[in-house]
Amino acid sequence: MYEVACETNNKCDTDQLSFKAYLSRWMAATTKVAPWTYETIINRLRTSATAAAMQCDGGANGRMCGLKWTNNATWDGTQGIGQEMSALEVIQSNLIQQVQAPLTNTTGGTSKGNPSAGSSSVSNPDENTPVTMGDKVGAGFLTTGVIAGVIGGAWWIIS
Repeated sequence: MYEVACETNNKCDTDQLSFKAYLSRWMAATTKVAPWTYETIINRLRTSATAAAMQCDGGANGRMCGLKWTNNATWDGTQGIGQEMSALEVIQSNLIQQVQAPLTNTTGGTSKGNPSAGSSSVSNPDENTPVTMGDKVGAGFLTTGVIAGVIGGAWWIIS
């Protein structure tokens, strides 16, 4: 893997440094929901994981990871949380066969909804209650106030 937008010109921002981590995770997850992609994806993840591991021998402690995994096993001199996340994720993504696929509606992944969101209230916010005269009067006042504010603001800007 390499970050096309910034890796070759050394202009990756903080977010771009971690994009390989997200891509690795999503690619590994894809193999669980679309098993026919496993061989294609895992080969790419293995190659990238090997290259990433070879980048993780830099810094003062000799364990910092770089971003440029295409550098033929030489630490590129960069270090930070994005590089560490990316290396960790691509390496651990190779363990995807050790975990279960995400739960689905048919495999136990459902939960019963609770419209009160766990509070002690038993009212259902989805129920429609009739509109009262007070609701209509309040809406009228609010509408009049908003219209007056818009007209007044426009007049103030024009003058």
